[in-house]
Amino acid sequence: AMAAAAAESPLNRCEMRSPRLGIITASITYQYVREVFPEASVLKLGWSFPFPDQLLRTFAEQVQELVVLEELDDFLEERVRSLGLKCRGRELFPPCGELSVAKLQAVKDRLEGRETAPRAQSLPGLELPARPPVFCPGCPHRGLFYGLTKFDVVVTGDIGCYSLAVFPPLNRTDVILCMGGGISMAHGLEKAGEKRKIVGVVGDSTFFHSGITGLLDIVYNRGTATIVVLDNRTTAMTGHQDHPGTGRTLQGEETSAASIEAIGRACGVRRVRTVNPYNLKEVQAALREEVAAAEPSLIISRAPCPLHERKPVGPRHSIDPQKCRRCRACLKLGCPAIENHQGEIRINQLLCAGCGTCAEVCKFQAIGPLGEEESK
Repeated sequence: AMAAAAAESPLNRCEMRSPRLGIITASITYQYVREVFPEASVLKLGWSFPFPDQLLRTFAEQVQELVVLEELDDFLEERVRSLGLKCRGRELFPPCGELSVAKLQAVKDRLEGRETAPRAQSLPGLELPARPPVFCPGCPHRGLFYGLTKFDVVVTGDIGCYSLAVFPPLNRTDVILCMGGGISMAHGLEKAGEKRKIVGVVGDSTFFHSGITGLLDIVYNRGTATIVVLDNRTTAMTGHQDHPGTGRTLQGEETSAASIEAIGRACGVRRVRTVNPYNLKEVQAALREEVAAAEPSLIISRAPCPLHERKPVGPRHSIDPQKCRRCRACLKLGCPAIENHQGEIRINQLLCAGCGTCAEVCKFQAIGPLGEEESK
């Protein structure tokens, strides 16, 4: 039944152009193919397994030369060859790494018997501003990772927006592997003999997806890691989808909401607490107590994602230039709303989300909320 559905699926699309060259491809590579080979006929597979064998044969019969372009393993090419169809593929481009327009241009040069000319990577004379990957303005994850900068611990990270904590200026994730790895690696490093205390960090949706078993293993095997669940009430990195903790299904229907705290206690964690990541003193106090504990602990850092809420966290803030000592403490937060303009530290009012974290780190009370008139 699945094979029959794949054979008839509109997700598999045949675009006939020149019969001289036919390309079989899928996923993002299709976009590169259309840009580099605008004249070629293309079979775009949106449902690549089970394979639409008859569609592959029909397409191959209509072109003079058949090429399979795909990233990484030769999954499609192997199937095409197994059908007795002559094609070219893996020998035309490297087996590792992502494909790109530039790499497919080199493939085109090779097919047409030309040497690949070096291509400029940027426009001459054009200096683009640096845009390092950082947390969004007002992101609740920032406060938690800023708190971790105050402790000599190993931080095992996970897959999500919070992976950005590996970059400057926070630099507060030591290792990232896979979904759920933030918890399981914390336990593994401890059992492997790491002497420093380990803090495992995971997002709320990832916790439900693949973190619970790791937490249970820590308790069962008498580990002492501190686990932090960054609960921003959504699956932010992939488009703000709901998850078992939000109380809504993916279709937007109301359902029961799973409690991270209750699950932690059910796994046997006795030290469970929830903090507001916008309150830096509360965050640091919680980390200090739990890192010192000789048993596993669970901290839930809970505040909604401002992008998902579609509203600011609080009133926008500004810096009083008369009070500012240029100590740059606020810049260590890595907030894109805080700018260093020729030595003058200022807050971009178009970006500020009003979380107030910058005001908390300023020792000179130079940062504060705008007045009602100023904020208009």
